[in-house]
Amino acid sequence: MFDQLIILGLLILMVGLFIWGRWRYDAVALVVLSVFVLLGYIEPEKAFTGLSHPAVITVALVLLISKGLE
Repeated sequence: MFDQLIILGLLILMVGLFIWGRWRYDAVALVVLSVFVLLGYIEPEKAFTGLSHPAVITVALVLLISKGLE
């Protein structure tokens, strides 16, 4: 039960920081991911495996192109 409260608290904090918009969304996501790894909720070997998915790469490239056109 305690682990679930920690995970829920971190997710609520992350969504709150996304909504607040003070810090970059990618930095917030990486910091929260790092906290999950440090607390042992995510295995270090599996922490960044989702970043190699084609959809993530496509979104990253679209953001990069849009920033370049800006």
